[in-house]
Amino acid sequence: MILAGDIGGTKALLAIYETTGPARPKKLRLLYTKNFSSITELLKTYVSEFSFKPKYLALAVAGPVIKGWVNMVNVGWRFSANQLAKKFGCSEVFLLNDLEAMAYSLPFISRKHLYSIKAGHQDKKGNIAVIAAGTGLGEALLIRKEDSIFPVATEGGHADFAPWDELTYRLHAYLAKKFGHVSWERVVSGPGIENIYFFLCQEKGITPRLSSAKEIGPAGLEAKDPLAEKTLEIFFYAYGAEAGNLALKSLATGGVFIGGGIAPKLFPFFERGIFQKAFLAKGRHQELLEGMPIWLVKHPYPALQGAALFARHRLAKGQRKEHEFSS
Repeated sequence: MILAGDIGGTKALLAIYETTGPARPKKLRLLYTKNFSSITELLKTYVSEFSFKPKYLALAVAGPVIKGWVNMVNVGWRFSANQLAKKFGCSEVFLLNDLEAMAYSLPFISRKHLYSIKAGHQDKKGNIAVIAAGTGLGEALLIRKEDSIFPVATEGGHADFAPWDELTYRLHAYLAKKFGHVSWERVVSGPGIENIYFFLCQEKGITPRLSSAKEIGPAGLEAKDPLAEKTLEIFFYAYGAEAGNLALKSLATGGVFIGGGIAPKLFPFFERGIFQKAFLAKGRHQELLEGMPIWLVKHPYPALQGAALFARHRLAKGQRKEHEFSS
């Protein structure tokens, strides 16, 4: 059996998968990451509940995986595949970045789990770009070569944020004073929504009426607060601009896929076309981007599924069986 997990900065989703047959999760459980002091404690809690010993472990984690080591900066956890293998007696441990795992799942996800944000002409043999705003901003690629697929993790969310008008140049200066380096994640994320809103309040010389992204988002959607609404306009333009950057860098003719917890909650704002306008605003390459479709991923656990599928394929030495992917 494979113990698979999607370990985020806020939540962790765990399940058991068989190594063969339909790739369906069993004993699915949601845990809150910050209730645990370490990844070991979190996994022990799940394993103890079901009294089983996993032979394999496959985790999608919110952080870079480098030489078998993970550094989850949002929760202060650092661990390695070897440590987990020894701790739980696993034959093999697979560690993937969460967006890398999500990217791996996409060829096997039914269209019923995808919602079109922008039409285009998908090249089914083309590369895929994945971008997901949540606690942070994740980015990944899925590269296709002949009949093989290769997920590629990135830390693109930490690349330099690029302002596009006078207001966002002032936003950049505000964030630089506060954080030093200004990344896309400082704008396109839950904390980013708060950063934009507090900046706009400072611009207007008023005391913030709202205190968190959970309050700012609904207030902006319902046009109950002008600064919250303006916050979402800036957020969605920045989100679309960086999605376009990623699409160009990866030549994502296979499509751009949006994940993360924020997009579904603020979905009606996509209808304003701000995201799409920013995505296409790439000068001489606008026509190239016009051909790339964009989807919102509505699957409830794509990173979990991707981690499990990656482990299954590796254990089967890459011999893919299409009938297995029925989720």
